[in-house]
Amino acid sequence: MEAIIQSLYTTAGLLWKALWALAIGYAFSSIIQVFISKKAAAEHLGHGTPKELTLAAFLGFISSSCSFAALSATRSLFTKGAALVSALAYMFASTNLAVEVAALAYIFLGWQYALGLFVGAPIIIGIQAILVKLTLPKKLAEYALQHAKQKEGMEMEPSEGLPDSIKGKLMSKLTWYRVGSSYKAEWKMVYKEIAIGFLVAGFVATLVPTSFFQAIFPLHLAPLLLVSLQALLAPVLAIITVIGSMGNGPLAAILAGNGVTFGAIMAFLYADFNVPPSVKINANYYGWPFALYLSVITGISAILTGISVHLLFGLLKILPTKIKSINELATFQIDYTFWLNIVAIVVAITLFSLARNSKQGHHH
Repeated sequence: MEAIIQSLYTTAGLLWKALWALAIGYAFSSIIQVFISKKAAAEHLGHGTPKELTLAAFLGFISSSCSFAALSATRSLFTKGAALVSALAYMFASTNLAVEVAALAYIFLGWQYALGLFVGAPIIIGIQAILVKLTLPKKLAEYALQHAKQKEGMEMEPSEGLPDSIKGKLMSKLTWYRVGSSYKAEWKMVYKEIAIGFLVAGFVATLVPTSFFQAIFPLHLAPLLLVSLQALLAPVLAIITVIGSMGNGPLAAILAGNGVTFGAIMAFLYADFNVPPSVKINANYYGWPFALYLSVITGISAILTGISVHLLFGLLKILPTKIKSINELATFQIDYTFWLNIVAIVVAITLFSLARNSKQGHHH
């Protein structure tokens, strides 16, 4: 019982540390989703050129969201005319370059890991594009596109029906009601993922001994072989833990604290689209053959990028040497986290109120 209580206390401490990053990050994401039309964006992403991949990554970055929301947005871009490689670039950037994900990486792991997300972005997007162009069967892509269009139906974009000008949107009550509704929808999709991720991290930190991680991730090998082998195992761990982008930060901190290499941690963070719920969602959108194809492409890309970023940081001599302890992260105190969480709670209450007003106005 004492161990369970300590695990729950650790969970609460980790969640408190990350609350402001999640709440404020989703607020920015909701605003961007309402102000930018995915249909208009897809019109500029139809060929998968390097310029379009850069644009897709930028759009993903500014419209950051959880893994499940990113999958939905990716399908929307794909069915509206974006090339698959452009849609995948958007998908990766909207989660792994999300403000809240980078903030969580900084909080739980350190600045090198947050920087690694951005440094690895063009690498993984480039690898994905090359693999898709070399391996994608045309018939499979056509089937997936038709399947996705049938599943999409008549879903309404958050930006639909709003004034065209930015000024008009800013002055419209409907715009802010939509922002509140998008914010509520983001949390509705991700709260289970966050709860599971932080609970797993709390119990693992308290109950699982170091010897367990040493058995999974071998530590006594030549450096390059060690990084490569651990990176190969990292996506497997992501699949087993069933935790997406918003819940894997604390677990990544535990892995780092138990000797797992920087490159393997980055591969673990990159592999959030390989978890079973994400694969199942893609299967619903595109059918199982295409969902499994995407899983293989994203998994290989995560592994290769994790190794590449590790080697690059090693050459630059900026590999992390100091790892934050879970006990340090899970403490409650009056510091910047406390005041940022107060701001985040006010923002969340305001946007949830707008969502409620939107619903009442719709019924009226």
